[in-house]
This record gives sequence, C-alpha cells and structure tokens, in this order.
Amino acid sequence: MTAPAPGPPGAAALGRVEAAVEALGEVASLPLQRQVAVYADAHRTLQETLGTIEER
Repeated sequence: MTAPAPGPPGAAALGRVEAAVEALGEVASLPLQRQVAVYADAHRTLQETLGTIEER
C-alpha cells in the first residue's frame, strides 16, 4: 500500500481525474482498441472518485 500524496484532501483524486481528462483529449489520435481502453479507464476513475465523495 502506498502513502497518500501530500497536499489537501482529495488532491490525489483530483490528479487522477485530471490525468483521465487529459487522456480523453488525445483519444482521437489512437487506434480504436486503445480508445476503448482510455474511455474505460476514465469511466473507472470517475466512478471511484465519485464513490469517495459519496462516502463523506
């Protein structure tokens, strides 16, 4: 298990969401199979992040 990232609460989650959004910005240049994987990763990241918000 890794230590939480330094910074305010939620900073690590925000970083993951920002990375997912950035990947979506580049998805059009990828082959179809990779596009599907990027969309699935972004969906999973958003679900997990929203799940932590609902827990609070």
